Amino acid sequence: MIKLTQLVTAIQGAVDQAMETVSRENINTLLGYFHQTKNIDASEKSLDLTDIEHLTPRSVRMKYPKLTPQGPVEHFVSVPLITLVPVPALQLDDVKVEMDLEVMEDNGEVMVGFPQPKKGGLLRSSKDSSSIPNAKITITIKADEKSSGVQTIVEGYNKTLRAQIPH
Repeated sequence: MIKLTQLVTAIQGAVDQAMETVSRENINTLLGYFHQTKNIDASEKSLDLTDIEHLTPRSVRMKYPKLTPQGPVEHFVSVPLITLVPVPALQLDDVKVEMDLEVMEDNGEVMVGFPQPKKGGLLRSSKDSSSIPNAKITITIKADEKSSGVQTIVEGYNKTLRAQIPH
């Protein structure tokens, strides 16, 4: 038997850890669109803001036709990859925890335990199948809208790209 508060705290800790892992993966995905001129470890608890200055966008150079009075000429455009491919952003959407518990009170504390099966997988009180313990955890991760910061970065690079393209 454990205290109900300990069980809830353990579940909350697991959810917090999952959210942190998803956030770290989102940062690593975003960093994949940039060259790092200084080693950045996204697994660190906090990213030093001075490291941001050392990122340059991964770009491709594309030939773009430019119409001139003498006819079309080759014009090269530097296209940041972040403008060509959607930036995925994951977030923890829903966590559901279902479990059968034995509940009792001990010195003013709510205590919970898991019913113990006997040999052969049957419960101590196996009168019906509804007393079989179960634990079901469902975690749903979904793609989300880009954060406003990422959206602003992408829009800035889109403006830069548009400025390079002749009208």
